[in-house]
Amino acid sequence: MGPTAVGKSTFYIEKAEKEDIDNYKCVIEDCCSGNKEEITVEILVPEETCQDVYGVGHVVFGATWVFRNWTAAIADCESKGLELALPKNEEENAQLQRDLQASFETHPNAAKFAHENWCWIAATDEETEDTWLAVKDNEPLTYFNWDKKQPDNKDLPLLQKGKNQNIVGNSNLARTQNVAGIHRGTGMWDDSFVHYKRPYACLCPTD
Repeated sequence: MGPTAVGKSTFYIEKAEKEDIDNYKCVIEDCCSGNKEEITVEILVPEETCQDVYGVGHVVFGATWVFRNWTAAIADCESKGLELALPKNEEENAQLQRDLQASFETHPNAAKFAHENWCWIAATDEETEDTWLAVKDNEPLTYFNWDKKQPDNKDLPLLQKGKNQNIVGNSNLARTQNVAGIHRGTGMWDDSFVHYKRPYACLCPTD
């Protein structure tokens, strides 16, 4: 049983420790009607993804351990003056995989992502199937690292189509796998649905 309060109350952690980084459920109950409302509260530490503040060392790609869909991940990187990661050759792909894994092992926010291996990268074939373009300049990719039998462009299951179209509109992105992710453990790529929520990495500044 967690903290219980009557009337106005504040959930306060004076100093967040590693074990405090988690999702909490706040339950508001009307004592007269019995109606309940549940609110999920996520406790995070500052990302500082491109700086060595959590022992990750020097990184080229700074991981963000927050669940966001592909579009939101792009927007978040851009809001910081950065861009969503996209390896352009084998060396950069290996670097991204190393940076993701190093961050996963050291960043406090990564603790609840033990069962999430995929992270977004900035590639899409939304315009023309099997023609993969870079988000930054809309140019065709010249490097790929697809996993076995990928990309397979799966259709969204029929039972989910109505629900997911409401989330992201009527775009073709919602119905087929037209965006890409990288496996943080292997560095292999997979195509996926834009509305899935995953962590991601931004390309860090070079200066």
